Amino acid sequence: MMFEPKRLHPISAVINFVKGLKDAILPLAAVLFLNSNRGEGILGLLPYLISGLLLAFILIGGIVKWIRFTYWVEDGELRMEHGLFVKKKRYIPIDRIQSLDFSEGILHRPLQLVKVTVETAGSSNVTEAEAELTAIHKEEARQLEHFIDQIKHSSGEPAGEEDQSTRQLVYKMGMKDILVMALTSGGAGVVISGALVFLSQGLEFLPVDAIYDEMIDWLQFSFLFIAVLVLLVLIIAYGISVLLTVLRYSQFSVYLDSGDIIMTRGLLEKKQVTIPLNRIQGIRIDENLIREPLGYATVTIISAGGSLKNDSDQTLRVLPLVKRSDMQKVLKSILKDYELNLPLNTPPKRSKLRYIARFIWFPAVLSSIASAMFFPLGLLSLLLIPVFSWLGYMSYRHAGWNLKGHQLTLIRRFLVKQTYVMKKYRVQSMYKGQSILQRRTKLASIRATLKSGVGGESARIWYLEENDTHTLLSWYSHE
Repeated sequence: MMFEPKRLHPISAVINFVKGLKDAILPLAAVLFLNSNRGEGILGLLPYLISGLLLAFILIGGIVKWIRFTYWVEDGELRMEHGLFVKKKRYIPIDRIQSLDFSEGILHRPLQLVKVTVETAGSSNVTEAEAELTAIHKEEARQLEHFIDQIKHSSGEPAGEEDQSTRQLVYKMGMKDILVMALTSGGAGVVISGALVFLSQGLEFLPVDAIYDEMIDWLQFSFLFIAVLVLLVLIIAYGISVLLTVLRYSQFSVYLDSGDIIMTRGLLEKKQVTIPLNRIQGIRIDENLIREPLGYATVTIISAGGSLKNDSDQTLRVLPLVKRSDMQKVLKSILKDYELNLPLNTPPKRSKLRYIARFIWFPAVLSSIASAMFFPLGLLSLLLIPVFSWLGYMSYRHAGWNLKGHQLTLIRRFLVKQTYVMKKYRVQSMYKGQSILQRRTKLASIRATLKSGVGGESARIWYLEENDTHTLLSWYSHE
C-alpha cells in the first residue's frame, strides 16, 4: 500500500503559497511603498505590476511544488522526489528515522489533515528537519507511522509490548497549571521585542520626523502620560504573552507507547511530538526567580535527535509546569530510572567570595565607567553591584552535585536554577578546569557534556573541592 508513490493533499499548494508570501512581505512592501515619488501612467503602475508578477510567481511555484512532490516507502527507505527543472530525490533509511511528529494548523484541522515532520538520529541541517510532508490525511499519516514501525521491528529492533493503538496517559496539565505557567513565563519581553522588530522594518515608510515633532509638542503637557503609556504597553504585551502560552499549551498531555514518549498540545495548532526513550540523554529541571518561591518547576528532556527548527535548545518540555513536591512522583511515571531530591555535596565555604566576585566584576567595571562619565546620575549604576552580589551568593548557595550508582546530578544557577540529571553511559565527555589561583586553594571546576541535537549541552559547576572533581572524573572513567 505504501509502496505506491503518493501526492500531498492539494491544500499543500495553498500552504506553500502562504509560506512564500510570508517570506516576500518585505520585498513587496519595499516595491509598493519605498518609492513615494511615483510617476504617472505606466511608471505609476510599475510597482503594482511587479508585485502582481511576484505574487503570481509565488502562487505558481506553490502549485508546481505540490504537483511534483511524491513520497513512498520502498526497500526499507522513505523516498521523496520533487522539482520541476531539477529533479531532486531524498531517500531516508527507515532505521535512521527517530520519530514522525504531527502538527495540525488552521488549514489542516477542518480537512482532517496533518503535517508530518520526519526527525532522524542525526540531521545534516541544523535549521530544518530531515524531511516534511506538508499536508496528508490523518489516516495516511497513521498508516505511514505504523508501516515504518513494522519495518523497524522486522529489521531487528525490539518491538513494544503494547499495540500501537493503546496509549497510556501518564500526565495531563489542567487549565490552572497552564494559567500559572502563562502568568510566570515572562514572555512579555518576547512580544515587545517582536513588535519592535516589526516596527523597525516599517519606520522607513512612515513620516517619522513629522510624527516626532507632533509627539514632542503633545508630550510636553504631561510626563505622567508617558509613564501611563509605557505601563499600558507592558500590560498589553503581558496579556498577549499569557494568551499565546495558553493557546500553545492547551490540552497538554504526555503518553507512553511502545518505548516512546508522545506529547500532544495546542488549541489552534495541535502538535504531536514523539521522543524514543532510547534517545533520551538526560533531564533538566528549571526554576526561575518567580516560580521557585511558588514551588513550581519545569522539566525538559535532553534528546539526541531533533533540529533547531523545532526547538531552539534541542530540549523538549515533558513537564512544562509541575509542583516541586509532586515532581518525583510524576516523573517516575514517565522516566522510571531517574531519581530526584537526593542529598547534595556543595562547594566549600571558601568558594563563596569567588562566586560573588565572578558575578560582580563586570557590573563593577560598567558602574565605574558610568559613574565617571555621567556623574552624579551615573552613581545610580552602583546599585547593580549589590544585585549581582546577591545573584553570586545565590549561585553559591544552590550549587551542588550527587553521585548515586550510574546517575550524576549537577546543579548550577544564574537567574534560573538548573538541575541536570544524567546517566553515566549518556555523558559524552567530562572536563576538569583549574586556574593557577584555583590550584593554590585546591579548587577546581567540572563540566559534563551531553549530546543534544547536532551539538551538545553542558552542565558546569565552579569552585568545587579538588578532591570532589577527582571523584567525579574517577566515576566517569572507571570501567
